[in-house]
Amino acid sequence: MTTEVTLDELGRTTLARQLLLARADGAVAEVVGAVGGLQAQHPDMPATALWARRTGRTSDLRDALADREVVRATVMRSTLHVVPAARWADLDAVSAAERLATWRASARRAGVDLVELNAEVRELCRATARTVDQIEAFAAERYPGVDVTAAVPDGVSRPWWRLASAGGGLVRVPPSSTGEADVPASYADGATWCEVTERPDVDAARVRAVVGYLRAFGPATRADIGHGLGIRRATPLKAALTGIGVRVLGGPGGAELLDLPDGEVVPADVPVPVRFLPRWEHLLVALKDRRRFLDDAGASAVYRRNGDVLPTFWADGRVAGTWSVVRSDEGAEIRLTAIGPAAAERREAIEAEAASLATHLGTGTAGTSVRWS
Repeated sequence: MTTEVTLDELGRTTLARQLLLARADGAVAEVVGAVGGLQAQHPDMPATALWARRTGRTSDLRDALADREVVRATVMRSTLHVVPAARWADLDAVSAAERLATWRASARRAGVDLVELNAEVRELCRATARTVDQIEAFAAERYPGVDVTAAVPDGVSRPWWRLASAGGGLVRVPPSSTGEADVPASYADGATWCEVTERPDVDAARVRAVVGYLRAFGPATRADIGHGLGIRRATPLKAALTGIGVRVLGGPGGAELLDLPDGEVVPADVPVPVRFLPRWEHLLVALKDRRRFLDDAGASAVYRRNGDVLPTFWADGRVAGTWSVVRSDEGAEIRLTAIGPAAAERREAIEAEAASLATHLGTGTAGTSVRWS
Protein backbone atom coordinates (compact mmCIF):
# COMPACT_ATOMS: atom_id res chain seq x y z
CA MET A 1 0.00 0.00 0.00
CA THR A 2 1.33 3.45 -0.97
CA THR A 3 2.05 5.83 1.91
CA GLU A 4 0.07 9.06 1.57
CA VAL A 5 1.74 12.39 2.43
CA THR A 6 -0.25 15.54 3.24
CA LEU A 7 0.70 19.02 2.08
CA ASP A 8 1.82 20.05 5.60
CA GLU A 9 3.85 16.85 6.02
CA LEU A 10 5.47 17.44 2.65
CA GLY A 11 6.36 21.02 3.52
CA ARG A 12 7.84 20.18 6.91
CA THR A 13 9.79 17.26 5.51
CA THR A 14 11.42 19.50 2.92
CA LEU A 15 12.12 22.23 5.49
CA ALA A 16 13.76 19.66 7.77
CA ARG A 17 16.03 18.52 4.93
CA GLN A 18 16.79 22.16 4.17
CA LEU A 19 17.91 22.68 7.80
CA LEU A 20 15.22 25.32 8.31
CA LEU A 21 13.62 23.70 11.38
CA ALA A 22 16.83 24.22 13.38
CA ARG A 23 20.13 25.79 12.40
CA ALA A 24 23.00 23.32 11.97
CA ASP A 25 26.48 23.76 13.39
CA GLY A 26 28.45 21.73 10.84
CA ALA A 27 31.19 22.86 8.48
CA VAL A 28 30.17 25.12 5.61
CA ALA A 29 30.74 22.46 2.95
CA GLU A 30 28.73 19.92 4.94
CA VAL A 31 25.74 22.25 5.32
CA VAL A 32 25.88 23.47 1.72
CA GLY A 33 25.97 19.88 0.50
CA ALA A 34 23.07 18.81 2.73
CA VAL A 35 20.74 21.45 1.27
CA GLY A 36 21.68 20.82 -2.36
CA GLY A 37 23.78 23.95 -2.90
CA LEU A 38 23.04 27.66 -2.60
CA GLN A 39 21.79 29.83 -5.45
CA ALA A 40 24.51 32.39 -6.18
CA GLN A 41 23.79 34.80 -9.02
CA HIS A 42 24.82 37.56 -6.61
CA PRO A 43 27.56 37.00 -3.99
CA ASP A 44 25.32 38.25 -1.14
CA MET A 45 22.60 35.67 -1.78
CA PRO A 46 24.35 32.47 -0.63
CA ALA A 47 25.60 34.15 2.56
CA THR A 48 22.03 34.93 3.64
CA ALA A 49 20.79 31.50 2.61
CA LEU A 50 23.55 29.92 4.72
CA TRP A 51 22.85 32.24 7.69
CA ALA A 52 19.25 30.99 7.75
CA ARG A 53 20.47 27.39 8.04
CA ARG A 54 23.71 27.44 10.01
CA THR A 55 25.17 28.90 13.17
CA GLY A 56 28.54 30.61 12.85
CA ARG A 57 30.11 33.75 11.43
CA THR A 58 28.91 35.53 8.31
CA SER A 59 32.50 35.40 7.03
CA ASP A 60 32.63 31.57 7.18
CA LEU A 61 31.30 31.23 3.62
CA ARG A 62 33.90 33.64 2.26
CA ASP A 63 36.62 31.67 4.05
CA ALA A 64 35.30 28.35 2.71
CA LEU A 65 35.37 29.74 -0.84
CA ALA A 66 38.94 30.99 -0.36
CA ASP A 67 40.00 27.63 1.08
CA ARG A 68 38.38 25.77 -1.86
CA GLU A 69 36.07 23.79 0.43
CA VAL A 70 33.13 25.09 -1.61
CA VAL A 71 33.10 26.62 -5.10
CA ARG A 72 30.90 28.98 -7.07
CA ALA A 73 30.12 27.49 -10.46
CA THR A 74 27.51 27.22 -13.19
CA VAL A 75 25.82 23.91 -12.49
CA MET A 76 22.10 23.14 -11.87
CA ARG A 77 19.81 24.78 -14.45
CA SER A 78 22.89 26.43 -15.98
CA THR A 79 22.86 28.85 -13.06
CA LEU A 80 25.55 29.97 -10.63
CA HIS A 81 25.49 28.06 -7.34
CA VAL A 82 27.78 27.53 -4.38
CA VAL A 83 28.38 23.78 -4.00
CA PRO A 84 30.89 21.62 -2.08
CA ALA A 85 34.14 21.25 -4.00
CA ALA A 86 33.89 17.49 -3.48
CA ARG A 87 30.56 17.40 -5.38
CA TRP A 88 31.40 19.92 -8.08
CA ALA A 89 32.63 17.40 -10.66
CA ASP A 90 29.38 15.39 -10.62
CA LEU A 91 27.14 18.44 -10.83
CA ASP A 92 29.32 19.96 -13.54
CA ALA A 93 29.16 16.79 -15.64
CA VAL A 94 25.36 16.66 -15.41
CA SER A 95 25.01 20.34 -16.27
CA ALA A 96 27.51 20.16 -19.12
CA ALA A 97 25.59 17.32 -20.79
CA GLU A 98 22.46 19.49 -20.85
CA ARG A 99 24.27 22.62 -22.01
CA LEU A 100 26.03 20.79 -24.82
CA ALA A 101 22.66 19.55 -26.03
CA THR A 102 21.25 23.09 -25.82
CA TRP A 103 24.03 24.76 -27.81
CA ARG A 104 24.80 21.99 -30.30
CA ALA A 105 22.63 23.43 -33.09
CA SER A 106 24.12 26.92 -32.68
CA ALA A 107 27.64 25.47 -32.73
CA ARG A 108 26.85 23.53 -35.89
CA ARG A 109 25.67 26.71 -37.62
CA ALA A 110 28.86 28.49 -36.53
CA GLY A 111 31.11 25.60 -37.49
CA VAL A 112 32.39 25.28 -33.92
CA ASP A 113 33.38 22.04 -32.19
CA LEU A 114 31.96 22.58 -28.69
CA VAL A 115 33.94 19.83 -26.99
CA GLU A 116 37.24 20.84 -28.59
CA LEU A 117 36.71 24.55 -27.84
CA ASN A 118 35.79 23.83 -24.23
CA ALA A 119 38.91 21.69 -23.76
CA GLU A 120 41.07 24.51 -25.11
CA VAL A 121 39.38 27.03 -22.79
CA ARG A 122 39.91 24.81 -19.76
CA GLU A 123 43.57 24.54 -20.70
CA LEU A 124 43.73 28.34 -21.07
CA CYS A 125 42.32 28.71 -17.53
CA ARG A 126 44.47 26.02 -15.93
CA ALA A 127 47.41 28.11 -14.76
CA THR A 128 45.73 31.54 -14.68
CA ALA A 129 42.11 32.51 -14.08
CA ARG A 130 40.55 34.34 -17.02
CA THR A 131 37.71 36.83 -17.32
CA VAL A 132 34.72 36.28 -19.60
CA ASP A 133 36.10 38.96 -21.94
CA GLN A 134 39.42 37.11 -22.19
CA ILE A 135 37.70 33.77 -22.82
CA GLU A 136 35.50 35.28 -25.52
CA ALA A 137 38.51 36.92 -27.20
CA PHE A 138 40.34 33.58 -27.16
CA ALA A 139 37.36 31.76 -28.72
CA ALA A 140 36.89 34.41 -31.42
CA GLU A 141 40.59 34.23 -32.29
CA ARG A 142 40.35 30.46 -32.43
CA TYR A 143 37.54 30.75 -35.01
CA PRO A 144 38.41 33.84 -37.11
CA GLY A 145 35.73 35.15 -39.41
CA VAL A 146 32.85 33.38 -37.65
CA ASP A 147 29.78 35.57 -37.04
CA VAL A 148 28.75 33.84 -33.84
CA THR A 149 25.90 36.29 -33.18
CA ALA A 150 24.17 35.10 -36.34
CA ALA A 151 24.51 31.47 -35.23
CA VAL A 152 22.80 31.77 -31.82
CA PRO A 153 19.15 32.62 -31.10
CA ASP A 154 18.17 36.29 -31.12
CA GLY A 155 18.75 38.13 -27.86
CA VAL A 156 21.46 35.80 -26.53
CA SER A 157 24.19 37.79 -24.82
CA ARG A 158 27.84 36.76 -24.67
CA PRO A 159 27.52 34.15 -27.46
CA TRP A 160 31.19 33.10 -27.49
CA TRP A 161 31.05 32.60 -23.72
CA ARG A 162 27.93 30.44 -24.06
CA LEU A 163 29.58 28.17 -26.59
CA ALA A 164 33.01 28.08 -24.95
CA SER A 165 31.61 27.22 -21.50
CA ALA A 166 28.91 24.78 -22.68
CA GLY A 167 31.12 21.80 -21.89
CA GLY A 168 31.53 22.94 -18.27
CA GLY A 169 34.74 22.47 -16.36
CA LEU A 170 35.09 26.04 -15.05
CA VAL A 171 34.67 27.54 -11.57
CA ARG A 172 34.47 31.19 -10.57
CA VAL A 173 37.34 32.03 -8.23
CA PRO A 174 38.05 34.60 -5.50
CA PRO A 175 37.86 37.50 -5.16
CA SER A 176 35.11 37.58 -7.80
CA SER A 177 33.35 34.59 -6.21
CA THR A 178 33.15 36.07 -2.71
CA GLY A 179 32.00 39.63 -3.31
CA GLU A 180 35.01 41.05 -1.46
CA ALA A 181 35.97 43.26 -4.35
CA ASP A 182 34.22 44.80 -7.33
CA VAL A 183 36.19 42.92 -9.96
CA PRO A 184 35.18 41.13 -13.18
CA ALA A 185 34.18 37.49 -12.90
CA SER A 186 37.24 35.27 -13.29
CA TYR A 187 37.17 31.56 -14.07
CA ALA A 188 39.68 28.78 -13.51
CA ASP A 189 39.87 25.17 -14.61
CA GLY A 190 37.66 23.40 -12.09
CA ALA A 191 39.54 20.10 -12.14
CA THR A 192 42.75 21.87 -11.13
CA TRP A 193 41.00 24.14 -8.60
CA CYS A 194 39.10 21.25 -6.95
CA GLU A 195 41.91 18.70 -7.40
CA VAL A 196 39.80 16.36 -9.53
CA THR A 197 42.01 13.76 -11.19
CA GLU A 198 39.42 12.36 -13.61
CA ARG A 199 36.13 13.69 -14.99
CA PRO A 200 33.29 11.43 -13.81
CA ASP A 201 31.13 9.25 -16.02
CA VAL A 202 28.05 11.37 -16.68
CA ASP A 203 25.54 8.54 -16.10
CA ALA A 204 27.03 7.71 -12.69
CA ALA A 205 27.25 11.43 -11.89
CA ARG A 206 23.56 11.85 -12.74
CA VAL A 207 22.60 9.10 -10.28
CA ARG A 208 24.60 10.77 -7.51
CA ALA A 209 23.10 14.16 -8.38
CA VAL A 210 19.54 12.80 -8.13
CA VAL A 211 20.34 11.21 -4.77
CA GLY A 212 21.65 14.56 -3.53
CA TYR A 213 18.56 16.34 -4.82
CA LEU A 214 16.15 13.98 -3.03
CA ARG A 215 18.12 14.25 0.23
CA ALA A 216 17.79 18.03 0.00
CA PHE A 217 14.33 18.57 -1.52
CA GLY A 218 12.43 15.30 -1.38
CA PRO A 219 9.93 13.84 -1.58
CA ALA A 220 9.52 15.20 -5.10
CA THR A 221 7.89 14.47 -8.43
CA ARG A 222 9.82 13.52 -11.56
CA ALA A 223 9.07 17.00 -12.87
CA ASP A 224 10.53 18.53 -9.69
CA ILE A 225 13.73 16.52 -10.01
CA GLY A 226 14.22 17.27 -13.69
CA HIS A 227 13.50 20.95 -13.15
CA GLY A 228 15.69 21.29 -10.05
CA LEU A 229 18.74 19.66 -11.59
CA GLY A 230 18.14 21.07 -15.05
CA ILE A 231 17.77 17.60 -16.63
CA ARG A 232 15.35 18.32 -19.46
CA ARG A 233 15.54 14.96 -21.25
CA ALA A 234 13.30 12.17 -19.94
CA THR A 235 15.52 9.20 -20.84
CA PRO A 236 18.62 10.06 -18.74
CA LEU A 237 16.42 11.08 -15.79
CA LYS A 238 14.52 7.79 -15.96
CA ALA A 239 17.79 5.85 -16.08
CA ALA A 240 19.10 7.68 -13.00
CA LEU A 241 15.92 7.01 -11.02
CA THR A 242 16.05 3.33 -12.00
CA GLY A 243 19.61 3.17 -10.71
CA ILE A 244 18.53 4.45 -7.31
CA GLY A 245 15.48 2.27 -6.68
CA VAL A 246 13.33 5.11 -5.35
CA ARG A 247 10.46 4.84 -2.89
CA VAL A 248 7.05 5.93 -4.25
CA LEU A 249 4.68 7.98 -2.07
CA GLY A 250 1.22 9.42 -2.67
CA GLY A 251 1.15 13.20 -2.60
CA PRO A 252 -1.52 15.91 -2.45
CA GLY A 253 -3.95 15.82 -5.36
CA GLY A 254 -2.87 12.33 -6.34
CA ALA A 255 0.70 13.32 -7.24
CA GLU A 256 3.31 10.56 -7.39
CA LEU A 257 6.19 11.53 -5.13
CA LEU A 258 9.62 9.92 -5.25
CA ASP A 259 12.03 9.63 -2.35
CA LEU A 260 15.09 7.70 -1.23
CA PRO A 261 14.36 4.35 0.41
CA ASP A 262 15.49 5.68 3.82
CA GLY A 263 13.74 9.04 3.49
CA GLU A 264 11.66 10.00 6.53
CA VAL A 265 8.45 12.02 6.53
CA VAL A 266 8.16 14.74 9.20
CA PRO A 267 4.78 15.02 11.01
CA ALA A 268 2.55 17.98 10.15
CA ASP A 269 2.45 19.27 13.73
CA VAL A 270 6.21 19.81 14.14
CA PRO A 271 6.83 23.49 15.07
CA VAL A 272 8.54 25.64 12.43
CA PRO A 273 10.53 28.78 13.32
CA VAL A 274 10.41 32.07 11.44
CA ARG A 275 13.08 32.31 8.76
CA PHE A 276 14.25 34.96 6.29
CA LEU A 277 15.55 33.74 2.93
CA PRO A 278 17.26 35.70 0.14
CA ARG A 279 16.33 36.71 -3.39
CA TRP A 280 16.38 33.71 -5.73
CA GLU A 281 16.32 31.30 -2.79
CA HIS A 282 17.13 27.83 -4.08
CA LEU A 283 14.18 26.32 -2.22
CA LEU A 284 11.76 28.44 -4.27
CA VAL A 285 13.46 27.67 -7.56
CA ALA A 286 14.47 23.99 -7.34
CA LEU A 287 10.88 22.65 -7.18
CA LYS A 288 8.48 22.71 -10.13
CA ASP A 289 5.45 22.49 -7.82
CA ARG A 290 5.81 24.90 -4.87
CA ARG A 291 2.35 24.41 -3.33
CA ARG A 292 3.92 22.85 -0.26
CA PHE A 293 5.16 26.36 0.59
CA LEU A 294 2.74 28.85 -0.98
CA ASP A 295 -0.52 29.03 -2.93
CA ASP A 296 -1.13 30.69 -6.31
CA ALA A 297 -1.90 34.08 -4.72
CA GLY A 298 1.34 33.96 -2.73
CA ALA A 299 3.30 32.87 -5.78
CA SER A 300 2.14 35.93 -7.73
CA ALA A 301 3.62 38.15 -5.01
CA VAL A 302 6.96 36.31 -4.92
CA TYR A 303 7.62 35.39 -8.57
CA ARG A 304 7.78 38.49 -10.76
CA ARG A 305 6.88 38.66 -14.44
CA ASN A 306 10.50 39.43 -15.32
CA GLY A 307 11.55 36.13 -13.74
CA ASP A 308 12.81 37.61 -10.47
CA VAL A 309 12.16 35.75 -7.20
CA LEU A 310 11.86 38.15 -4.27
CA PRO A 311 13.41 37.70 -0.80
CA THR A 312 10.89 36.03 1.52
CA PHE A 313 10.15 35.49 5.20
CA TRP A 314 8.47 32.33 6.41
CA ALA A 315 6.13 31.49 9.29
CA ASP A 316 4.49 28.19 10.22
CA GLY A 317 6.25 26.42 7.39
CA ARG A 318 5.04 28.62 4.53
CA VAL A 319 5.97 31.86 2.82
CA ALA A 320 4.41 34.66 4.90
CA GLY A 321 5.75 37.69 3.05
CA THR A 322 8.55 39.43 1.21
CA TRP A 323 11.28 41.74 2.51
CA SER A 324 13.77 44.33 1.36
CA VAL A 325 16.43 46.56 2.92
CA VAL A 326 16.58 50.31 2.29
CA ARG A 327 19.79 51.99 3.48
CA SER A 328 20.25 55.69 4.20
CA ASP A 329 22.62 57.99 6.12
CA GLU A 330 20.47 57.45 9.22
CA GLY A 331 20.76 53.65 9.11
CA ALA A 332 18.74 50.92 7.46
CA GLU A 333 15.09 49.99 7.24
CA ILE A 334 13.87 46.43 6.75
CA ARG A 335 10.57 46.61 4.91
CA LEU A 336 8.14 43.73 5.27
CA THR A 337 5.15 42.98 3.06
CA ALA A 338 2.76 40.34 4.37
CA ILE A 339 1.29 37.49 2.33
CA GLY A 340 -1.61 35.79 4.12
CA PRO A 341 -2.62 35.71 7.81
CA ALA A 342 0.50 34.01 9.24
CA ALA A 343 2.42 37.30 9.19
CA ALA A 344 -0.04 38.98 11.56
CA GLU A 345 -0.21 35.93 13.83
CA ARG A 346 3.59 35.70 14.17
CA ARG A 347 4.38 39.42 13.99
CA GLU A 348 6.57 39.56 17.11
CA ALA A 349 8.66 36.55 16.08
CA ILE A 350 9.04 37.92 12.55
CA GLU A 351 10.29 41.28 13.82
CA ALA A 352 12.75 39.53 16.16
CA GLU A 353 14.16 37.51 13.27
CA ALA A 354 14.30 40.68 11.17
CA ALA A 355 16.58 42.17 13.84
CA SER A 356 18.85 39.11 13.53
CA LEU A 357 18.83 39.58 9.77
CA ALA A 358 19.96 43.18 10.24
CA THR A 359 22.95 41.99 12.26
CA HIS A 360 23.81 39.41 9.61
CA LEU A 361 23.61 42.02 6.85
CA GLY A 362 25.85 44.36 8.84
CA THR A 363 23.32 47.17 9.03
CA GLY A 364 23.69 47.36 12.83
CA THR A 365 20.68 46.90 15.09
CA ALA A 366 20.93 50.39 16.63
CA GLY A 367 20.28 52.14 13.32
CA THR A 368 17.88 49.59 11.91
CA SER A 369 14.10 49.83 11.95
CA VAL A 370 11.38 47.49 10.73
CA ARG A 371 8.42 48.77 8.75
CA TRP A 372 5.37 46.86 7.54
CA SER A 373 3.69 47.81 4.31
